[in-house]
Amino acid sequence: MNIFITGATGQLGTYVIDYLQQFAPQAQLFGLARSTQAAQKLAKKGVIARRGDYAEPASLVTALTGMDRLLFISVPQSELQANVVAAAHQAHVGFIAYTSINGIAYPKVGLEQNHRQTEALITATGIPHTFLRNSWYLEMETNPFKAALATGVYDTLSQGKVSYATRQEYAEAAARVIANPQFGAVVELGRDAFTHRELAHALATATGQPLSVQQVDAATYQAWLAPYTATNFETAMQAYVQHGDNGEAAVTQTTFETVLGHPLNSLVDAIRTIL
Repeated sequence: MNIFITGATGQLGTYVIDYLQQFAPQAQLFGLARSTQAAQKLAKKGVIARRGDYAEPASLVTALTGMDRLLFISVPQSELQANVVAAAHQAHVGFIAYTSINGIAYPKVGLEQNHRQTEALITATGIPHTFLRNSWYLEMETNPFKAALATGVYDTLSQGKVSYATRQEYAEAAARVIANPQFGAVVELGRDAFTHRELAHALATATGQPLSVQQVDAATYQAWLAPYTATNFETAMQAYVQHGDNGEAAVTQTTFETVLGHPLNSLVDAIRTIL
């Protein structure tokens, strides 16, 4: 069985490869490489590199020829994603698992539009597929965690509910789906939704450091976070995510745990893995 992974040299792809080598040791793994350096990195992990570029459709067809399954790790540009889908169709790929976004029916700072379009394109090909609708990455909180631990105060912008999981947790789910495609066309992946006040309490428990929590305005939040981030974008993103009107209040981890075949780590333990 030949399994192809796009984004194979990225953080998520690297975790996926590690898991696939556990879950599907009989499979031959392939990865997309745009450079000699990327190809060498894949070779060191026992992955066959195939040269390809999202902006060069013909190269994608060549790269995907002979593949039984494709793990399509999404990119922000919809036109590049369309090239991958078209190439998979032309190369007669047998199955696609695609990393999409949870709450796709809601505004997601524009991210939902790309994922909706790509899901529609994949569906139109008739290729059997699973859409891995991931919630937010817990790693998004790395800088706020640093600010909280440095100041002893966890500033929040809102008390809307959100859902986070770690990159490694999403990678394990992706690997299990591509190794054993039995979970249907859509899986919604995320941890039970919680507020940022609850997240702050979990951080305090994970580190043993007492933290006070206060809800503040955007200017105060930006001043609190500024020493740990280079741009104002992170504040704007946090304001959106923390508001919580994004379909995540209803997220539960039941489906995630079904895909994994075991319980998720507690939020406290998940935090410890990224500190």
